[in-house]
Amino acid sequence: MRQLSSFVNNYKIPIVAFFISLSILGAYLSSKLLVNSDFMRILPPDDPVVQKYKNFSISNNTSNISYVVLKTDLKNQDGIDALKATAENIFNSTDEFSHIKSMVRFDIVSNQGPLGLLLLNPDKIQNFSIGEEILPADPDRLLNYDFSVFREIGLSINSFEQISNQLLNENEHKQFESYIRMPGYFPKEDPMILVMGFKLDGPSTDISYVQRVAPQLKDWIKSKIDDHNVYFSMTGDHFNTYEAHQQAQFDFTLTTIVSLIGIALLFFLAYSSIKITLFMFSSLAVSMFLTLGISYVIFGELNIVTTFLNAITLGLGIDYGIHIITRMADESKRTKDPVEILYRTYRATTTPLIVSALTTGFVFLILSFVNAPAIRELGVLTALGILVFFTVMYFFLPALSIASISKGGSSAKIHSLDKYFYFLSRLGKRYSGISLSVVVVLVIFLSYFGVHNIRNFSYTPPGLISKDSETMDSLRLIERVFGSELTNNVPFFAESLEDLQSISDRLKDNENIDSVTSILDLLGEGEANFLENFRQVLHSMETFRDSPIVESLLKKNQYYSPLVEFVQKAENVNETSEVLDLMIGYLPEDIRKQLYYVTPEGEDYFVLSAEPSLRIYQENGIKKLFESIDDLQNDAGGYPKVYYHMMNLVRKITAPVSLFAMGFIFFIIYLERKSIYDSIKLIILVVGVLLSMFGFMEVMGIETSFVTIISAPLILGIGVDGMVHMIHGASKDKRYESARTLKSVTMSAVTTMLAFMSFGLAQGRLLRSFGMTLSGGVLISLIVATFAVPVIPWKKLK
Repeated sequence: MRQLSSFVNNYKIPIVAFFISLSILGAYLSSKLLVNSDFMRILPPDDPVVQKYKNFSISNNTSNISYVVLKTDLKNQDGIDALKATAENIFNSTDEFSHIKSMVRFDIVSNQGPLGLLLLNPDKIQNFSIGEEILPADPDRLLNYDFSVFREIGLSINSFEQISNQLLNENEHKQFESYIRMPGYFPKEDPMILVMGFKLDGPSTDISYVQRVAPQLKDWIKSKIDDHNVYFSMTGDHFNTYEAHQQAQFDFTLTTIVSLIGIALLFFLAYSSIKITLFMFSSLAVSMFLTLGISYVIFGELNIVTTFLNAITLGLGIDYGIHIITRMADESKRTKDPVEILYRTYRATTTPLIVSALTTGFVFLILSFVNAPAIRELGVLTALGILVFFTVMYFFLPALSIASISKGGSSAKIHSLDKYFYFLSRLGKRYSGISLSVVVVLVIFLSYFGVHNIRNFSYTPPGLISKDSETMDSLRLIERVFGSELTNNVPFFAESLEDLQSISDRLKDNENIDSVTSILDLLGEGEANFLENFRQVLHSMETFRDSPIVESLLKKNQYYSPLVEFVQKAENVNETSEVLDLMIGYLPEDIRKQLYYVTPEGEDYFVLSAEPSLRIYQENGIKKLFESIDDLQNDAGGYPKVYYHMMNLVRKITAPVSLFAMGFIFFIIYLERKSIYDSIKLIILVVGVLLSMFGFMEVMGIETSFVTIISAPLILGIGVDGMVHMIHGASKDKRYESARTLKSVTMSAVTTMLAFMSFGLAQGRLLRSFGMTLSGGVLISLIVATFAVPVIPWKKLK
């Protein structure tokens, strides 16, 4: 240790220069670091559930759509005219924005093609005339009413007069009305709205593309709005990604800055020295930039879980610096020899610091073996971050500060608290029975609620985006005005019509399902009536040739020949299944993809859409739904299936990871202390802290979710840190050792809590829950380390 002390003192300038040079490089690399807010990064990309979801999304053309919601508070014809004029201006100018691949159509005829008329009541077809309404006010639910249906089928043209006007009107400026969607009434509480959709030329999963194009699209639309009575907002795939990314990036930056400033202020208050505060702040900055630079080199980006990286590494890494700087400050009161100060500091802190770093680092490294990319990346980066912080605090901080500390100066305020730490330490030992009993009662009390909280794992955690964000607000507005749950539906897949019928019947009997929609809805009241109606429709088709207007309508949209071909092929059909197979072949591609799915491997599935009676993304709705459908979970798909699968995966892996971490902690402590009883006692304390943390969450109204449960292995690594130092202090017979160690542990715990409490300023509710959870866990760890560890008998070390 003396040679190390001499080396650090003699080569302090080169050591400082070396670390600063590395940190500059790290800062440059970290400036390129982006936050990928995609929740599905938690799952491996080759996960079958993820692959099925992505393939289906691509097939049914429901992804990569962005929507503009035009609004006006004028609830009269002037308001309607203002919205339409603005929409027409946007429609006619789409060539100006190169990233718009196509506009989204909302009308019926353009998407249903010649089969559109065949899906109607044959009596309506036989007797219709121009001006007569031939579509019912609420058409049969061929598809569930989500936004893809507004796009693919449309509900805005409800009369034959409107259809005929659309087909026969030669005035091109009227065409834009096929690309808009408006409610048929004036909303009472909400503004009058008009919705338009854009298919963009890039995927919503490409962060760099979205970050560049989304604000450009928004600015372009803003430039096309001339009427001061019209305003707008955006929603859809690209803007969901954009807002989530912006929010995550902002929260990451904000919490990092607040943590650094807060810790620096705390140090200034504690040490009454701008120099020491700058030394610690510089060490934190060097460590942070090196860690983020390594993150960029290894992964190129952060995910929604690794956005916690800075708070975790700052909260943990500063502990090493606090123990070093506090011990150096204490030793400077006894000697002014820089080498002697370093020697005494290294001799007292090296073993507990190494044990703490190894234990904490390897606990996080265990996460790297989890088959979940986001969590695996958190484990790797946090373990590397702990190594970086330890190295910087062990070499850079002493080299940077020894010259100043050895010269002495005014007594730091924290030294004036020495007598209180000594009094607290002595009080705990004098009333050891009472101290330990109070801690045990508190831990048992909180652990009871903790077990209850863990058992009630929430599958619907708070979101990464603020609930008041533009995207979420626009989505809720559309739902209210159009009376539809845009995201509240679950697709199911059936290999045959028999399976489809079975799934449909079972879901209709499920109390958690409000309605189901599939190609079976074409059967109406049953197979017999369907076949009879179908034959009437075929007979009605013959009358089209006697109607010049109808024939003109069909030929203008090139429906006539396909319709005649369909009628000819249908003449020999006698079975319902044959009719449905024939109709599937003639359905327009957009509609067919909603009812019938062909996998990339060529496997065919009928698609059934179920609309739950409960909100699946609120109050554990998705858990209640999937548990109620039993074995039909295997037939479910879409994002709800991915989401449920993801929650299950995180819930199931946490317990074995935590147990493995405990086993590793047990092993490291045994190697260091050569006492199996010390290892057992420490594990009992750590388990008590862990369960108490979840009990604290219950008291604070925080549910156990996929994010907060990740804190289980984290608090194991964090909680054991202070306990290891207190065990070392309690194992020595020196009078003031426990008090001095308690001072360092308390300072470390306070700064760690401050780092996690910075998440309370985040807009994302997900981050706030995580920060509050770990802050509570660190507080409980401090209480146990202060009042329980010193009074428990530990093996005396030489």
